[in-house]
Amino acid sequence: MKIYFLIYDIYGMGGTVRTVLNVANYLAENNYNIEIVSVLRRRAKEFFEIDPRIKVTVLHDEIGRNKRPKDIKSKVIKRINKSKSRLIHSDDEAFSFFSLLTDIKLYNFIKSIDSGILITTRPSFNIFASKYANKNVVLVGQEHLNFGIYPEKLKESIQKHYTNLDYLITLTDDDTKDYDKIFSGSGVIVRKITNSIPKFTGAISKLNEKVVLAAGRLAPQKGFDMLIEAFSKVNKYYPDWKLKIFGFGREKNNLQQLISDYRLYNHVYLMGATQDMESELSKSSIYALSSRFEGFGMVIVEAMQCGVPVVSFDCPKGPAEIISNNIDGILVENGDVDAFADALIELIGNEEKRRQLAENALVNVKRFEIENIGKLWIDLINEIEQNRLSTKILNN
Repeated sequence: MKIYFLIYDIYGMGGTVRTVLNVANYLAENNYNIEIVSVLRRRAKEFFEIDPRIKVTVLHDEIGRNKRPKDIKSKVIKRINKSKSRLIHSDDEAFSFFSLLTDIKLYNFIKSIDSGILITTRPSFNIFASKYANKNVVLVGQEHLNFGIYPEKLKESIQKHYTNLDYLITLTDDDTKDYDKIFSGSGVIVRKITNSIPKFTGAISKLNEKVVLAAGRLAPQKGFDMLIEAFSKVNKYYPDWKLKIFGFGREKNNLQQLISDYRLYNHVYLMGATQDMESELSKSSIYALSSRFEGFGMVIVEAMQCGVPVVSFDCPKGPAEIISNNIDGILVENGDVDAFADALIELIGNEEKRRQLAENALVNVKRFEIENIGKLWIDLINEIEQNRLSTKILNN
């Protein structure tokens, strides 16, 4: 069966892109027929490596399109592209980037798929596929965040339309229990398959650099404002340590102002995006996750893989399923900035504990390697193919 992954922008740098490519590349290596359908393309070159055996279809190319159309057809298309989306849920955080034109292109493509497996990667796409996909297509929806953080209207749409999915893939035990309860008796099979990490090719950190590292979209969810506040307290005890934050986003100016307000301009740095996070992690000694909520916490796993101990808020709902507190990392009560600062101060001052946590993390993290998670995806595909074969035999 051909396998389609529907994603917002496969050329981007987000966690969903990274985890989708981990799985898609693994399946392609194992001779599965994979096509990635990217609704948008907003970068000239992909941020992460895409296996050349994977077909990539871009529905709306923001890079290659003519931005000053002259013919009537192009002008009409441009006008449609300026009209708001009618088919993407309005509570999608990227709603403003969709349009009536992307609606038309996405609808037509979904309708062109008459068989195979369609894996959708965000709530609005899960809903879209459940409403418009052809009946012979097996629908596998992915949830990268937990149900409780969604706005009420989106929750209502999820409860109404996810019932048309064949499978719903979750990242944590808590999410699996929540969705099992919501869709009890509906026929949707809810299954946990966590995010994965690719084969490790980098260097293990020597833990001798005076650097705390953080990474993610510069958005309120990631809590970098709380991290900067916490680091202002750390700085009083360890002024020779630096905090490096990798990523870009709409909060950049606000965070830069916060750095200035705390007079941390020589201690906290907004580094922009990087395509080599492994290298940056190997040059750090502590990873800090300050998110207000997480679907899973992919960067925690990546830090562990590089032998970097993690301090994380115990936010809903991923970190506690990855970190065993004071064994392979430190969990701090969610939102407690003072406790977060104290945990950083403790690890900075206790090299022996840093190294012990890192050693344990290197063992723990192996369960998230793509060889293990990829097999779960292959098991799922085999199950789908077997169910289809059984149904075909019964119908005949």
